[in-house]
Amino acid sequence: MDIQIYKKKYCIVIGVILLVLMGIGSIWDYQISQFFYNSSNIFGVFLAGYGQIPALLCMAAIGTLLLRMIDKDKKIKTMLYCCLSLLFNLIAVIGITIGALLYISRMTTLLSLVIAIGIVGIVDVLIYRLSSHASQDTIKKIVIFILLTVLIEVFVVNIVKMTWERPRMRMVSSRHDVSFQPWWVIGNAMKEQLLTLGVASEEFKSFPSGHTANAACAMLLCVLPLLNSHLEGKENLLFFIGVCFTFLVALSRIIMGAHFLTDVVTGMAISLVIQMIMARVIFKNYSKDKVDCNGDIGIRYK
Repeated sequence: MDIQIYKKKYCIVIGVILLVLMGIGSIWDYQISQFFYNSSNIFGVFLAGYGQIPALLCMAAIGTLLLRMIDKDKKIKTMLYCCLSLLFNLIAVIGITIGALLYISRMTTLLSLVIAIGIVGIVDVLIYRLSSHASQDTIKKIVIFILLTVLIEVFVVNIVKMTWERPRMRMVSSRHDVSFQPWWVIGNAMKEQLLTLGVASEEFKSFPSGHTANAACAMLLCVLPLLNSHLEGKENLLFFIGVCFTFLVALSRIIMGAHFLTDVVTGMAISLVIQMIMARVIFKNYSKDKVDCNGDIGIRYK
């Protein structure tokens, strides 16, 4: 089975689009956000609550794949994998539940929990069925790939957020004592003073967009064909489904006044770059025979 993921030409196209958007945002960042800003927009509110779901569902997928790695002859290993599987699925359920409660005002705890369990349950069943004939080595590499990609993305995004301290659009538009800060300015001299006035520290975490970066984990769908040969040839379709979802979430964050254009572009770029790097590293043993002159990340399973 020959599968190519993160095709170079497609990644270049997306990279060019992101660079163009970054250039546009560098000039008209505030004006664009001002035009789209509507904190009560239903589309924006919904994706604020569920936009980060791809990263959380990655945790659920890892938990399910760990069950496929169980060796019944090794009881300690079996117990460990079962516990980790439960833990990863709990992280997904709790994360989805809290996310909806934070942003969707009419959402009740019970309803949010039921929705989260339902979504995670569906994903678990699908991943379990898709991986029924996958080899242990394949599953292991995919688990490592997804886990490291998500963890590194979250770490990088939050480190940059804490370093940049960029005020969010919603605060800039609502307070006369807060001015717009271009993305290339690092740090905020007014932060400490504003914190003493009761402004939440979250309002200084605009750059980059964590929602968009987590949404971009939807592009990890392109590895599903590695689990099931019936999906061979659909890597690019799955990849672009993830790309489209990411752009929708990015737009929703601008609409909600949580981020500027340059914030969401950077968030998506960080996630995509990390995915490409980790794919090269994790699947390098499989790629040697299959990296063609175009530089695509190719994987061959027999």
